[in-house]
Amino acid sequence: MQPVCSAKPEAHRDQNVYVGEAVRLTSMLQRTLVSARVVANSAQILSKYRAFSTRELIAITDVRKGMTIKIEDKYCDVKEWNPHKQGRGAAAYNITYDELDTGKEKLHKFTSSSKVVKIEPDREECQVLYTKGSGKEEKIVVLADAEYNEVEVPLARFQGHSSVPDGATAVLYKDDGEIMKIVVKQ
Repeated sequence: MQPVCSAKPEAHRDQNVYVGEAVRLTSMLQRTLVSARVVANSAQILSKYRAFSTRELIAITDVRKGMTIKIEDKYCDVKEWNPHKQGRGAAAYNITYDELDTGKEKLHKFTSSSKVVKIEPDREECQVLYTKGSGKEEKIVVLADAEYNEVEVPLARFQGHSSVPDGATAVLYKDDGEIMKIVVKQ
């Protein structure tokens, strides 16, 4: 078959190679973009359904308001973080926090070289089924998790609640299966 253009056949063949290479690179780029979108969407979906709590050792200078940390084997929510320095002395950091098991507000002073464990807990929504027992110390609230397993929690763990209504939604914050905090949604 005769080439249509008046150029040499070798030039026509080189041109076809370049066009073929461009088509191959374009399709490879499209596949890469599609797979990048799939990975991004998967990461976004999986971040909502994290199946485990994470712990990280951080410097006291990185602690901020709202973080959940562990101080002296107690889970704490940071309320306030203030650097404190006198003259030429070493810096210190005052942290005001709520102990999650007792609900007490406390203040702790750290040196600048201190480290604490930052915790990002699991979040599990449960439905309140019923309350059993009598007295605040003996009362037990029975919850149902997503798989309808019953979870029994003492009423004393519900900070600020003298009773919990049946049918309410309770959010359990857990670290390695241990309940850190319970928040009741009305």
